[in-house]
Amino acid sequence: MKKEKIKPSKKKILTYYLILAACLLVASAVTVGVVFGVKKPNGTIEKPPVNNPDDNNPDNPDDDKPDKPVDSTTSYVFIVPVKDVNLTQANVFCYDKTLDRYAVHKGMDFAAEAGTQVLAAVDGTIESIFKNDQLYGAVIRIKHDNGVATVYKFIEPAETLKVGDKVSRGDVIATVAKATGAENKEGDHLHFEVYENGTQIDPDEKLNIIDK
Repeated sequence: MKKEKIKPSKKKILTYYLILAACLLVASAVTVGVVFGVKKPNGTIEKPPVNNPDDNNPDNPDDDKPDKPVDSTTSYVFIVPVKDVNLTQANVFCYDKTLDRYAVHKGMDFAAEAGTQVLAAVDGTIESIFKNDQLYGAVIRIKHDNGVATVYKFIEPAETLKVGDKVSRGDVIATVAKATGAENKEGDHLHFEVYENGTQIDPDEKLNIIDK
C-alpha cells in the first residue's frame, strides 16, 4: 500500500516565505552598515577608515606641513609718483605751449620744483634708464606685473639706481629735473606714463585721481 504524500498547506508556505524575506532584510542591513558606516550609540555615523597611500608616508614632502595661505590679492594699487599732487596736464587733447600746437598729451604732468622726490608708483623692476634724452632729459622705465610698465620723464635718476633693481611702491627712484626739451615751457614737472601690454594708456586708469 503506497503512502500518500502530504502537501504543505498554503499557510505554511506563506510562513516560510515571510521567514526567508526577513532573513534577506537582516542580511541587507548588515551589508549596508559595513559599507556605509556604523551608527554609534550617540546617533552619529562613523564611516570606515579610507586607506590613503600618501598618509604617514615619510617620502611625502607635504606631510606634517600646515596648509598654505590662499592669496586673495587680485590687483595692486598705484600711488601718485610725487608726494604733493599738483596735476597740471592730464592724458587729453590739449594745447602744447612748447610746440605751439594742439596735440594729444600722452601721460600726466605733475608740477613740482626741481629736486622733488619721484616715487615708484607700484612694485616692479627697473627695465631701463636713459640719462641724456634730447626731448625728455632723463627717463626711467619700470616693469610691473600683468604686462604693465610705468615711465618717468624730466627727472634726475638716483645715483645708485641701476637696471635690474627691484623697487617697491613709494621707493625714491629719482628727483624732478629742471624743465627742458619737449615740455620746457610747462615749467618744472614730472611727466608720468603708463603702458599695458605695450600700449600706452591713460595713467588715471591706474591712479583714479580725476573726478569722472
